Amino acid sequence: MCLINARSSSLGAVMSLRMGFTLSSILILLLALTGCVGGSGTGGAGPINGPFSNSSLNGTYAFSFSGVNQFGFLAVAGTLQANGAGSITGGTADINSRNGIFTNQPVSGSFNVHNNGQGTATVTTPNGTFDLSFVIVSGQHGLIIRIDGNSTASGSFDLQSSSVTLSTLAGSLVFNLSGIDSALNAQGEAGVFTIDASGNMTAGVQDTNDNGTISTNVAITPVAAAMSTPTNGRGTISITGLSTQHFVYYIVDNNHLNLIETDLSTALAGPAFRQGSALLSGSFAFTVGGVSTAGPFAAGGIINTDGAGNVLNTSTEDVNNAGSITQNATLTGTYSVSGNGRGTMSLNAGTINLAIYPSSNGVQVLEIDANTVATGTAFQQSGPFSNSTFNGNYGMNFTGVTSANNEVDSAGQFAADGAGHMTGAADFNNGGSVSTNLSLSGTSTVTASGRATGTLKSSLATQNIVFYVVNSNRVLFVDLDANLVAVGDIEHQ
Repeated sequence: MCLINARSSSLGAVMSLRMGFTLSSILILLLALTGCVGGSGTGGAGPINGPFSNSSLNGTYAFSFSGVNQFGFLAVAGTLQANGAGSITGGTADINSRNGIFTNQPVSGSFNVHNNGQGTATVTTPNGTFDLSFVIVSGQHGLIIRIDGNSTASGSFDLQSSSVTLSTLAGSLVFNLSGIDSALNAQGEAGVFTIDASGNMTAGVQDTNDNGTISTNVAITPVAAAMSTPTNGRGTISITGLSTQHFVYYIVDNNHLNLIETDLSTALAGPAFRQGSALLSGSFAFTVGGVSTAGPFAAGGIINTDGAGNVLNTSTEDVNNAGSITQNATLTGTYSVSGNGRGTMSLNAGTINLAIYPSSNGVQVLEIDANTVATGTAFQQSGPFSNSTFNGNYGMNFTGVTSANNEVDSAGQFAADGAGHMTGAADFNNGGSVSTNLSLSGTSTVTASGRATGTLKSSLATQNIVFYVVNSNRVLFVDLDANLVAVGDIEHQ
């Protein structure tokens, strides 16, 4: 079975997971615009106001993004040093592209921040220049897309902690990776590994879905000196499960790393977070995305658990499977998490099977069914919910695939009035065709469960959206249009 060869031009979006993505987030499909999205252009958003300026970016930031370029797949991770005055004065990047793997590349460039937190940056390495659009969520975090004609991609950046060592990293970290295998087919991996204070790999387990070939609960082999000592926030790590995979890691803090694979065979990227509690109880908002045997796939919903291993019948899911839409379908099932931090969830009489790994940044999810390669995250909700929950200024990004097999990425900023209305501005890259500073508006009607129906509208398209409120600071969403498959992330500024 080949899940992705027919649409290899969209590998980046298919595998992005910023899931919010962030998705968020790096390679298993996120979001695309409805209809014929595109056309280079600017304007339409009107005045922009807010507390941000170039001084809002001051320090060393770890960044990562993935998508497609003229060679196919692209993933980039690194650091950049912003001086608070518009210059990128240093940093390092690792690039995994179908035309080669380029490690430890020096970085320079420039940036410009608008008052509302949106901005642009040019990041230059010896192996390519990346033009980026971004939105600052806080002084520590932001969302980015690539906006030049050579590539489109989506990701994020975070202020890097300077005090992280092998000793402070010691313990168990959950990883959630996605990308492609040597045949350019979709691949996802999730798992947990334990590192001691000397960088020795002491234990671990992983699950892999390689184009529908499933490997579950595979032990990670203990290896001496598997993780190198970080230098300027960068190091290497090898993970030996089904095979030995080599990664560069970039530190965000003691609980968060960005990983990018440096092997010629598979090309995977994604985050690693500190392992979380094995006890799952309460309500969770989730999104997942990837590819099925039908084509691009995205799903989101609300899972209600009883804390005793049961998914309650008040749970619900929305699915966009290659343009075939299912809305507000009931979910039931069971789940369990073992002592090593690996869990499983079986939904709707075993028709949906997930490997789950609780982490400090939500429950990391990998679908382990032969007909779907998908990854995502579930976040515990904090209600009660109503329209007033969704109130204030937010940064947003999404990425995905149109019916024309183009990846579309967007970064934007908007104000929500707490009464179901949103207004702001967004930048878009539709397969290399860039549109900037377009007016963005939207609607949402939030129910008590946190599920909300609504729209996002720009001059490019009107999208029919289902939102899933995590809390007043974060909202996930999927697109339910027949000619696009998508997932996105909204975060309070």
